[in-house]
Amino acid sequence: MAKVSPFHSKLPSDGAVYHNNSKCTEGNNIEKKNRVSGTGGRPLCSHCARLT
Repeated sequence: MAKVSPFHSKLPSDGAVYHNNSKCTEGNNIEKKNRVSGTGGRPLCSHCARLT
């Protein structure tokens, strides 16, 4: 398990979910400049949930 602090994308095209796993391919595709710390009130990414 590779949990990280929750983050989400500030771009609407990246989905309305947050990520908390460094092995999540969807989360890793978010460029650093578009990452925002926290959950943003969004549900957990389904990929991160499976990796937990």
